[in-house]
Amino acid sequence: MSPSRLGPEGQPQVLDIRQGHSSFSLGEEILNGMRCQPRSLPSLLLWDDRGLEHFDRLSQRPAYYPFHGDIEILCKYAPSICSALPANGILLELGCGSIRKTKLLLSGLRKQNKPIHYFALDVSRESLETNLGQISSEFEDCHLITITGLLGTYDDCITWLSGLKRAQENISVTIMSLGNSFANMKKQEASLFLERFHIACRHAHLACHFIISTDICQNDAKVLDAYDVQTPEFQGFLLNALESANLALDYQAFNPADWTTSARLDSCERALDFYVTAKHDLLVTLPVSCNERETIAVRKEERVHLVTSGKWSKEAMGSICEQARFQIQQTWKDNAGDYCKHSIEPFSQSCAKWLINSRLRHVSTGTGSWTVKIT
Repeated sequence: MSPSRLGPEGQPQVLDIRQGHSSFSLGEEILNGMRCQPRSLPSLLLWDDRGLEHFDRLSQRPAYYPFHGDIEILCKYAPSICSALPANGILLELGCGSIRKTKLLLSGLRKQNKPIHYFALDVSRESLETNLGQISSEFEDCHLITITGLLGTYDDCITWLSGLKRAQENISVTIMSLGNSFANMKKQEASLFLERFHIACRHAHLACHFIISTDICQNDAKVLDAYDVQTPEFQGFLLNALESANLALDYQAFNPADWTTSARLDSCERALDFYVTAKHDLLVTLPVSCNERETIAVRKEERVHLVTSGKWSKEAMGSICEQARFQIQQTWKDNAGDYCKHSIEPFSQSCAKWLINSRLRHVSTGTGSWTVKIT
């Protein structure tokens, strides 16, 4: 299915890459998650337009170090990060929630006169059109930067990328995650995520490279202060997932007033899990079909999992990459050492660069054989 163009003329092009409007069934995922033990709801419910607004507000809190660390790294190391991006390549951002971060990086590319085609992937059409409109106006005088939006999920993006016909000028793809969303997955899922995008790039005959932000904070008190689910900003963000579920189901299954928010930090796995928790015994009625309903009993204080946020050390991240046959090439950290960005490449690609960039000097021996010295 070829992508269709969305949005008005004169604005950045937005391609609808969804594999049909039923490429994922949120309703089915909601039903299955509520049937299971422990119960869960799809994390995608957090990221509708209202959810993005809630998240933008909570990220501005002084205690929320991931956002401020991300900005600090981009302000301090943008020239170095931009130098790691190949010219005439594709820069694919997974989610376009924070324009401020994207502008810092694109400004660095403009200063280096580096041609690039910037693609922003998001599940929200409104967010794409609004944010890309602002970015486009900021860089309308820069003809080296092309801006395009992609409407769809990660799975849709992988399908789109694998079918991309390589233009002569686009020989590489840098896949970029500026927030900590990469660590919303389990470690094994994160490895598979890298591998799936790498396979898609190979199908399109494109070199593959990642710039991934990760929260590496090992201070439990600082983490819990940053992710305080009792603040109005976090409560609004998490409880909005219930409203989003009602929209996905086209049915009033959840009343946010019946729920509160909670979190649990797993110090061993370095992961923070977020939940909505029932205030009292509930009967949640969910639509199974047009004419059929299923009622699920939820006990008082029973938790429904929404999302996980990993706090992975560089060693843990290295292990995740290694399982996917990638390795970390470079790391940029904030001053506190709580947040970082990794430049990640496949093993084979890294070895090729190492051979090219190393200075090789052959030295003759008395036996006529050759020794190679790396200098």
